[in-house]
Parts: sequence; C-alpha cells; structure tokens
Amino acid sequence: MDDSLLKLAKASSSQKKHELAAHMTGLLAARDDATTSSEETKLLNSMLEGVYTSLGDDAKQEMSDKLADVSAMSSTLAAALANEEIPIAQAVLERSTSLSEADIVKLAQTKGQDFLLALAKRDHVSKDVTKILISRGDKDVKQTVACNLGAEIEMPEFEALVKDMPKQMGDRIRHLRKSNEELLEDLFKDDGEIAAGSELQRRPSKISPKAWVMGIKMGKTTLNKAVYQCSVEHNLFDVVALLSFFSGMQMKYVHNLMVRFDSTGIATICRATGLGAKEFQAICKERCKHLKFPESTGSKWLTNYHMLDDTDARRLLNLMKIKLKATERAEAA
Repeated sequence: MDDSLLKLAKASSSQKKHELAAHMTGLLAARDDATTSSEETKLLNSMLEGVYTSLGDDAKQEMSDKLADVSAMSSTLAAALANEEIPIAQAVLERSTSLSEADIVKLAQTKGQDFLLALAKRDHVSKDVTKILISRGDKDVKQTVACNLGAEIEMPEFEALVKDMPKQMGDRIRHLRKSNEELLEDLFKDDGEIAAGSELQRRPSKISPKAWVMGIKMGKTTLNKAVYQCSVEHNLFDVVALLSFFSGMQMKYVHNLMVRFDSTGIATICRATGLGAKEFQAICKERCKHLKFPESTGSKWLTNYHMLDDTDARRLLNLMKIKLKATERAEAA
C-alpha cells in the first residue's frame, strides 16, 4: 500500500477520511473476483472498517451502493452498513452476499418493516429467516416473501400467504414454486429416476465454446449470438457448455436439464443468463428434435420461459447452486 494512502489513513480531517474511503471503496470494488482472505483485500477492508465510524452519511451511502454486489467486502463492513438507516442499508440488505447468516437473522429479529422488506427481496432467503419474516412482517413483507422464488418456505406457510393474494398472482406464483420445488428435488435424483432423453453428443463446430467465451469477454460478440449460432448448427452440446460457463453451474447439471422432458430448469438458466426469447426458441426447436417431440411442445416451453422474469430466474438459479454446494459439502464430509 503506497505512502499517500497511509497518510490519508492517519489524517484527522473528515475530508481526508472521505477521500480515503472513496479510494479504498473503488479498489475493493475492483477486486470483486478476489476472496476476502487475500492480504490486500484484508488490508482494504481493515482500513475501511477503521475509518467507518468517522464517515458521514454521503460517504457511507457511496460505500453501500458500490460494495453491495462485491463479494470481497468483509462481513464486518457489510454488517455495519446493514445497521445504518434504511437509505444507506437497503442495497446491502437486499443484495450483499457478505452479510453473514447470523447477522441476517439478528436484523430480521430486531429491525423494522423497511428492513424486513429489504431482506425479503434477497436472492436467497434461508428457511430460518423466512420464518422470522413471516412472523414479524406486515402484509407487504409477507407477500414479497411468497413471491420470492429464492425464499425457502414450507408449503403450508406458502399456501397460507397465497390465499390472501389476488387469484391471478397467486396462481402464477403457485405454479412457478411447485415447478421449482420439483426441479430442486430432481437435481438430487439418480439419472434413471428422471424422465429424460439420451445424452448430447459433441459435434464439429466452426467456433469452439472457448472461442465464443473469449469473444464475449472482449465485447466482440454476445451470449445471445453464440447460443443462437450453436443452436442452428444443431450443437446443443456447445450450448450447454456456454450456459454452464455463464451461469456458474456445473456442466453436468446443465446437461441434465437440457435433456429432461420438461423445460423449467433450462428456461431458468436461459432467463438468468439474459438469453432472449428468439435464442430460447432456437434451443427449444433443437431440444424437440433431440427428444423426438413435436415442434408444438417447443411452443409450450416458450410459454414457460415467458412466465419467468429475470429476477425469478436469477433467484432460482442461485437457490439451485446453494443446494448443490450444500449437498456436495455434505457428501465430502
């Protein structure tokens, strides 16, 4: 760490502290791919924690907005931001993965309705936190929990919440949650227990998945273009590789979802990774050929795709990955 930053850290004026915090926040945000265990990341977090109490609301607001999506932020710093007034705390409450489960539980047990509503919007809400939100939350909080596909909730509690919703909204959420519960259960079944077609075979391609990924990263093409091109080339195997990379889900699981006889799982991954309707339709057409289904089935799958919005899909994808990781850790223990 250079001398100028150390001088700023020792400076007593609020302006210097603000400058330090803004600079450190920018450096930490740029290290989003780093773990909190690296030495530089530890130092950045430590310096921000050290000046935190002397910062004004503007500086804290800037920190919350910039670091809410940054996994390298420490749990201590995340907890400090989450305990501020709601305008500052909201982004961290809703989005930060740095908040520990213990801190989330404490916030849910002690804070007011604005805080509970923000927690209810998180991409993943554990079963314990969901119970607290339902117990302490007002109508808006409860409805948000029920509509959040990333909230782990017992079906009796879910049905009790849905009955107070408008019928059309309740039916939509009930359908999505039921389909998603079945999907999550199927992730842990043996291959022979799931209705699915034959394995996909690697085909010759003009552009390899690695080359597509490189082009997308360089901004020379898009995931939509890559997936569409692979689909029209009858190469679902490469589509699986691309979706696996950009969803962060292991290829074997994406492959299994691609060859299933339903579309919930693959529609979720496509929505969560930002694939458009045209590209998903191209995938459906190839899936129908592979599974020997009539093309009309693809139209039904497209309806499932349209029923999901980006937020629902992202939350379900995160929930799938969380459950898979938990199962893998349990099996390794």
